[in-house]
Amino acid sequence: MKDLSGRIMATKGPSPLRIVLVVLGVLVAISPLVLLARLTANQSTPLAIVFSLFAGVISTFLIAAIVEWFVHRYAMHKSKRRLPLFRIATELHHNAHHWVHCHPTRYVYLEQINRPSVFAAGKNELCQTTLTRVLTTASHAAFYTLFAAPIVVTAWMVTANIWFTASVCAGDMVFIYLFIRIHDAVHHPGVSRLEHFKWFWFLDHHHYIHHIDNDANTNFLLPLGDLLMGMLRLELTAEEQAKWPSYAEARTL
Repeated sequence: MKDLSGRIMATKGPSPLRIVLVVLGVLVAISPLVLLARLTANQSTPLAIVFSLFAGVISTFLIAAIVEWFVHRYAMHKSKRRLPLFRIATELHHNAHHWVHCHPTRYVYLEQINRPSVFAAGKNELCQTTLTRVLTTASHAAFYTLFAAPIVVTAWMVTANIWFTASVCAGDMVFIYLFIRIHDAVHHPGVSRLEHFKWFWFLDHHHYIHHIDNDANTNFLLPLGDLLMGMLRLELTAEEQAKWPSYAEARTL
C-alpha cells in the first residue's frame, strides 16, 4: 500500500485470499504451456522441441517466483518449532544472517565469502574451516533442491515431455546456483563480475530493503512474487531512513 506521498509502505503480509488467488493465477497462466507440452510430447520436430524448451523456461520462471516467495518468507524467516528443518533454516537465515552477521548496519563484508555454519550449535557461528564452508554451502543447495525436485517430477508426470522436463530441471539448477552466487556477491563486494550488470544493483537495493523490512521484498531473484503478493517495496520510509543507514552508506560500511 502507499501513504499520501505515494511512498510504498510495508504491510504485514498478503491476505489468505490474495495468496490463493496468486497461486491459482500462476497455475492458470502456465496451463496452456503445460497442455501444449503434453500434446507435443511425442513429437521430435525442431519446432516442437523449441516450443517445449521455451514452455519449460517460462513455466519455471513463474513457478520459481512463487515458490521462492513461500520458501523464503515462511521456511527461512517465520518457522519456529514445528518442523526441525525449517526451524534450522530460520535460525541460520533470519536470526544469524539477518540480525547477527548482516545486520543493516553491517550489510557488506570485504572478507572472504562465509556464512553461518549449519554445524554450529547455536547457528550464529560462522564457518571456521574450508570443509564446513563447503558442506554448509552444499546444505543450502540441497535445501533448495528439496523444493525444486518435486517441480521437476511433476513436470514429467503431467507432460511426459522430456524436453519440457529437461528445461524445467535446467532452469531450477540455474536458479539455485544464481540464488547462492548472487547472494554471496551482494554481501561480499568485489568478488564477482556480476557487479558489472545493472540488474545486479537493482537486486542489491531490493535486497537491502528486505534486510530492514523482512516482510517485504521476499523474492531475492524474481520480484514477481513480491509484486503479485503486494509486498514489493522500492524505497525506505522516512522513519526507516532515520533509523538505518542509507543504501549507499550500507554499501561502504
